[in-house]
Amino acid sequence: MPPTSPLPLKNSVTVKVAYEPGEARLWTGRGIVIDLFRFSNTVCALLKSGRKDIRVYSSPGHAAAVKALEKGADLFSEIEFPPEVDKYDNSPHTALYGSDASRPALIVTNSGSPAVMALGCAPEILIGCFANMPYLAEYCCKLPMDTLLVPACLYYDRTHVEDFICARSLADAIEGRDSFEAAVEEIHSSSRALDFMAYRPETGKKDLKLILKKGNMAVLPRIQMQDVFGKVEDAISEKT
Repeated sequence: MPPTSPLPLKNSVTVKVAYEPGEARLWTGRGIVIDLFRFSNTVCALLKSGRKDIRVYSSPGHAAAVKALEKGADLFSEIEFPPEVDKYDNSPHTALYGSDASRPALIVTNSGSPAVMALGCAPEILIGCFANMPYLAEYCCKLPMDTLLVPACLYYDRTHVEDFICARSLADAIEGRDSFEAAVEEIHSSSRALDFMAYRPETGKKDLKLILKKGNMAVLPRIQMQDVFGKVEDAISEKT
């Protein structure tokens, strides 16, 4: 069962949401990337599916080059690649249920990947969403550190307001407050969920069923930066 009552943070610990891209680049505490509608949930789904080798790439060019070299790897991205580059869409439902968990996973996206790369000075980079919210909050409370929640839309399209809404709700959860239901209502009121389903007719509804639930993926992606990519590991286990 998901943890329900995170311990209160010490007053000396700062938890805040970034509203400008430069904030992440200068941050030297824990950074948490939120790209709610796809990247965050896709990475969580890849971990939950049992993938052992998951890498977030800094650019489509790097990801495509590695994909060409590693014939047994899967590429996940919403970015348009040349026809000869075989890939999956950046879909959490596909990552969890429609792909081979025994293969390496490469992921590069319009907003999530740049947000991860922007946190180059952070000693710890996590990926958050509603799906792992209780586990993220518990982890941050057990290991307190100044924390910046980074909405990935800062690096692509600020009108993707679901990232800001989720980031604020995650900040509340870390500080012991529950604003999940209000956050989901605000996302629906923004029409972004309808837009998402309209542009993703094949998996949109299935993706949203995963995306807008709390605590349905007991994983916590942590990124270990390695030059042009970040290696994903799970900061917790299913038994946490």
